[in-house]
Amino acid sequence: MLKSALILGIYASLHPTFVNAACKFFGDGTQNCPSDVPCCYAGYCNSNAAFCILGNCDPSNSYSPNSCWPKPLCDNLSTNFNDPSQLVKMNDFTGNVNSQIWYSKEVTDYTSISGGNLVLGLRPNQDLSAAGQGSTVYYTRWIDHGTITASIKSGCTAPGVVSSFIVRNEFGDEIDFEWVGKDTSNVQTNYYYDDELDYTKMVPSGNLGDTTAGYNDYTIDWQLDTISWYANGKLIRTVNRADTWDAPSRVFKFPDRMAQLSFSIWDGGNTGQQGTMDWSGYPTPYTASTSYQMYIRSVQIKCLYSGNSTYVVPGNGASSSSSAPSSTSSKQSSSASSAPKSSSEKPTASSGASSGASSGSSSAAPTQSSDGTSASAKGNSSTPSSAQSLFKFSSLAIVSSIIAALCL
Repeated sequence: MLKSALILGIYASLHPTFVNAACKFFGDGTQNCPSDVPCCYAGYCNSNAAFCILGNCDPSNSYSPNSCWPKPLCDNLSTNFNDPSQLVKMNDFTGNVNSQIWYSKEVTDYTSISGGNLVLGLRPNQDLSAAGQGSTVYYTRWIDHGTITASIKSGCTAPGVVSSFIVRNEFGDEIDFEWVGKDTSNVQTNYYYDDELDYTKMVPSGNLGDTTAGYNDYTIDWQLDTISWYANGKLIRTVNRADTWDAPSRVFKFPDRMAQLSFSIWDGGNTGQQGTMDWSGYPTPYTASTSYQMYIRSVQIKCLYSGNSTYVVPGNGASSSSSAPSSTSSKQSSSASSAPKSSSEKPTASSGASSGASSGSSSAAPTQSSDGTSASAKGNSSTPSSAQSLFKFSSLAIVSSIIAALCL
């Protein structure tokens, strides 16, 4: 009895994620995903590409860790948004990243490619005093450093409206531009490491004129040792990796892991969170027909590691990740760290900047779960890193050895 208790205790302490593995909103919440919908993302099971690609896909709670697909890697891009077929809804994304360049996230979809623009909309809910329904569009490939330039007309034509241009990953590393309706004359720049929401690092651009009246070119130049933000070719700021060293944790708090580009428009003014409301302006005004729109006229991406035009779409199920992208020229993602920590409300100081991916309507979970219900109505769950999955199986091997020794 003592030996059995010792075995179970060692197993549980070394291997808690295996013991408690479950895709939170599938079935009774105690099971991994089944083989027909093998990929767990934010607590929901699906076989859709957006659920199955790593960064979204949670290996420990999917049908098998091999159910998750490799990330499609960065390929140089220059687009002027003349082809509507390049934008698909999240649930229609098949993983064909050469033709499906962008996908939209929300169930109620206010995005389109029209008039030579990628257009993202924010519209009211039935309760006009509640937060409106925004839009988020993702680039379907993952970027491991490089230079991204987007020609953007902000949608922040009223207090409370927030527009975002973000590079972010599942660990909470983020580099961003954000515009707020409270002040349309500038854009705010910020960065975060490992989901530590330090709003004191925000730096505004200075006066750009009315950013909602015309297009400006905004550039994130993300290199191995620096991040620089530009507006219309003029440098706003540079962050040096060397200056981000944190002695207590012995780490450079510098975004350095592969991330995904997104654009979003969302309601910060009617969130009920005072810090966010002070920052964005409030209340966000609505009538039944109100539509705030953000326009992206062009996007250029120059990858630091290019040559990744080929991406093999894996099959579903346990062996789905056996096919990797054919190119070997790309640097692999930097070492993983712990899963993202839960985000918190903005500080009440109005100078604080936002992590757009963790605030407002743009932070919705996957558009639909396997039962067809909007995942944003059910909530989110954290996604463990690949390092955690590796630890899980290493721990299992250790436990097996201990069990064998104890049973002798």
